[in-house]
Amino acid sequence: KRSSDSPTRARTDMSRHVAPRTHAHTRASPAPSRALARAIARTPRAHRAPDASRRRQVFTRAENAPTIASLLVTHADGLLADITANIDAVVLDCDGVIWHGNTLIPGAKLAVETLRSAGARVFFATNNATKSRAEYAAKFAALGMNVSKYEIYTSAYATACYLRSKGFDEVSEEGAEFGANGERLDDAKKPSVYVIGERGILDELAEANIDVEAGVYDSVRCSPQDWEEMRDWLDEGDDVGAVVVGSDSSFTFAKLAYASLMIQRGARFIATNPDAADLFGPGLYPGAGALVDAVAKASGKAPEIYAGKPSGFMLDLLSEHTGIDLSRTLVIGDRLDTDVAFGKAGKAAMTALVMTGVATMDDVEALVAEAATNADAAAALPDRIVGSLAELVGLDFDPDEICASVVPEPSMLDSFPVSDDDLPDMASFLDDDYDRDIYDPAS
Repeated sequence: KRSSDSPTRARTDMSRHVAPRTHAHTRASPAPSRALARAIARTPRAHRAPDASRRRQVFTRAENAPTIASLLVTHADGLLADITANIDAVVLDCDGVIWHGNTLIPGAKLAVETLRSAGARVFFATNNATKSRAEYAAKFAALGMNVSKYEIYTSAYATACYLRSKGFDEVSEEGAEFGANGERLDDAKKPSVYVIGERGILDELAEANIDVEAGVYDSVRCSPQDWEEMRDWLDEGDDVGAVVVGSDSSFTFAKLAYASLMIQRGARFIATNPDAADLFGPGLYPGAGALVDAVAKASGKAPEIYAGKPSGFMLDLLSEHTGIDLSRTLVIGDRLDTDVAFGKAGKAAMTALVMTGVATMDDVEALVAEAATNADAAAALPDRIVGSLAELVGLDFDPDEICASVVPEPSMLDSFPVSDDDLPDMASFLDDDYDRDIYDPAS
């Protein structure tokens, strides 16, 4: 998904938005929004037409596609009246709906406050498994939003919950040896998990009391000889109970080989999410789905579940934990293939697609065209399409608004910059007692 790669902007003064919505915050007419107009008339920045021209294109394309016109939200109050009357809970995607990378999307913070003021319980569901719920709660706080970790559901947390439901947090008695008095004679241990993923998955598994197997650590190579030797140093008791695959920026061939072997030897295959790539920076950045497909091809087995979107498992989990009624729940996201499909799979009352993220109107038109002859495609259409989260609740969307940003943690290169300059003479840092005969290498 897109993230801002521009220099960090100054934190905006949000105090002017705290008051209840007034006429100053609503559109004077039901004309399509600036965000929706940009999405529908999306062209290279250098060739974009003026706002008035884009609005005419909105009407033109809507007139040419009655199905799309019926989905567009153009009322000045957005869906606020429907939400007040028929919705008790709102489940929001994060990237592309609330923020782009580390910067809030204009109007998103006030929109969440408006939803809460309307009486809706607000939750956040993301496929990004690189952070734990606690880390996401800290990110929300840094952006000036009050969100508890218990209002956040990630594919990493859903994965941990799924494994707990399969007994991975308990000591297994399968094949155990017991004495005459019921005492256990063998070593008691829980089934372990091998993880291809980032810190977010590891933290959630640790909190769920699930053991993680180190496997091949961060080894890079796995030669045919290494592969042969695995058979010799792996005992039956060394097999893991499950392999979890998510996004991993340190993914290597050795990890692929080890995960494949564990699955072939009987381990469950669990995937966090199927997103093949995220669009930001210079292009498509490989996502969890790319690694999941690699492991599936190598092992010859498909994952038994995607714990995150578009599976309905995470939405069912949210309903079970919080008691929300899915028949009175609205799911909002910026992707047709994950967010909208997630709401449909979980049988949410309504789904809404916002145009501030990945999906384009070309994507919608393609799905509408397919829906004319395909019932599955027709069922996959969102119930509503709106320019932004702000406009969904009747607020103005200003794409030029300066929004709060989180300063990302420095990378290794930021902390320890490197250059092509010659290395300094280490002797210059040593005192006069330095003995070259002792410390200098022979060659």
